[in-house]
Amino acid sequence: MGTIGVAIPESVWSARSEQFYTQVLHGLEDTVVPRGHGVLSHVARGVQEEVEVLHRWAERGAADIVILKDLREGDPRPLAVRELGLSCLVIGDVRQPRIGSSVSIDNAGTMRSVLEDLHRRGHERIAHVGGPVELLHSTWRRRAYEEFQREHGFPVLVAEGDYGAPSGAEATRRLLAAPVRPTVAVYDNDAMAIAGYGAAVEAGLDMPAELSILAWDDSPACQMHAPPLAVIDRQPHQLGVDLGRAALTMLADAGCEVSVAQALPRLLPRGTLISPPTGARGTAGPASVPIR
Repeated sequence: MGTIGVAIPESVWSARSEQFYTQVLHGLEDTVVPRGHGVLSHVARGVQEEVEVLHRWAERGAADIVILKDLREGDPRPLAVRELGLSCLVIGDVRQPRIGSSVSIDNAGTMRSVLEDLHRRGHERIAHVGGPVELLHSTWRRRAYEEFQREHGFPVLVAEGDYGAPSGAEATRRLLAAPVRPTVAVYDNDAMAIAGYGAAVEAGLDMPAELSILAWDDSPACQMHAPPLAVIDRQPHQLGVDLGRAALTMLADAGCEVSVAQALPRLLPRGTLISPPTGARGTAGPASVPIR
């Protein structure tokens, strides 16, 4: 029987997160534990601590497969895995160079699909509240967003958060104070989106008539929100299931590399997403309004 090791961000246990990786872990465990395998997790404060954990696991033979996620430019973890001779399974993007087995999503393709849907609903002043720019998936989402907006002559309205609720609220306040106010905002996770909705309400906006809200990931908090948050139907639990299935294949056939590309998720237009008022259409404004 084998063991799958995964280092989890410290924020998973805090109010900064809607426990995305907790749901991923549940999906992973639901898939591999009934087959007699184990999951070894470690809460890490950062990338360097994750590297140290990888070294400890390798020295002790504690993990047969390790899961890497949230890769960055110049990330030391892939090199550490190769040097330590560990089998790895990467949560990544279809654009990333292959460094082992992977479960991937097309972040840029998902962003373009969402923007096309929003455009069909009449939105042009679309804002994007992204995650930390050093994360590769954040970069690909932002790049796809900016390319789409510029291709259509729409304003580029961007803000950066850290996936925590306070950063989502602050980003929303900055967007609302900008010369061009968005009619819809796309947030890179659920915690920032929920906080952004609250900040808009505090600012006196009629929601969602004056500002629609869309979260990148679905979660119980999005579903129970009043009104329920519109989301990109990317299910963290299913990601965990896909990781578990890939790990089972790797454990059954040592040396086998597995590549799973998840289908593009759908947009679920719940209560926080409507078409903009007629007067808000066709008024793209300046070409670029970055909010930092």
